[in-house]
Amino acid sequence: MGHNPVMLEHAIERRLLFHEADPAGIAQFHQLFAWMQEAEQSLFRSLGLPLKEYWASGGKRKLGWAKHHASLDFLRPILVDEKVKLRLRLRRMSERTMAFDVVIEGEGEVKARGKLRTVCIQGREDSFKSVPIPKIVREKIELLQKETRKKDK
Repeated sequence: MGHNPVMLEHAIERRLLFHEADPAGIAQFHQLFAWMQEAEQSLFRSLGLPLKEYWASGGKRKLGWAKHHASLDFLRPILVDEKVKLRLRLRRMSERTMAFDVVIEGEGEVKARGKLRTVCIQGREDSFKSVPIPKIVREKIELLQKETRKKDK
């Protein structure tokens, strides 16, 4: 799908809740990975794709999005009740994977930066295999990408 370094960007805003912080009032590192998952699910919702169909549900697995790689560099602390924006930038989409750059910003500075790669999978509890990203997902992403480019012009 082309060589555009940023195919698509999706952002969510949230505040660090008390239960997400350590005793010093700073975001616990694992919480930021949960936020990455939250942003990914928000992206699917923004595409009009029902999560119950495009995420594993119960014992009957339709599709899933396994995390192949997730990393974050923590640059500045995020404090309790601080408002942050988490941006997912779709950098590359292959037949079966999506690779995102992740930036978390707050108080006018970058708080964390990282990468997320997810693989489309199908199967049951004991047997998973990677599968091609469904055509409808690709089409919705391409449509949103075109709309984003029009806005940027």
